[in-house]
Amino acid sequence: MTDDPELARSLQDGRDHYPVAFLQNLIDNGEGWQSESDLGRAVVRALEDGTCVLGPVAHHDYHGRVVPARADVAAGDKGSLAYANTLRAARGAKALVESADGTVREAE
Repeated sequence: MTDDPELARSLQDGRDHYPVAFLQNLIDNGEGWQSESDLGRAVVRALEDGTCVLGPVAHHDYHGRVVPARADVAAGDKGSLAYANTLRAARGAKALVESADGTVREAE
């Protein structure tokens, strides 16, 4: 049992071995889109549930489809900071913030 809501959620959904920073890095550098494994599914789930956001540049997935960049989606759409932070706030998790260099991290 843990008092950390983010840790409790990751333990519940099976992502305890995939920290947020790790998944976000895979999204940012495009490696997360090159796998159809559990890791690839964790990346997709992280976007869907607001754990992570799209990367600063577009990439191609395993099947050759384009995965848009954060700037390519409207605020509030899946993959945007607004979408992620709305879901994160609803579950009591720290907001994500974007640095000047385009990297995303959890607010302190």
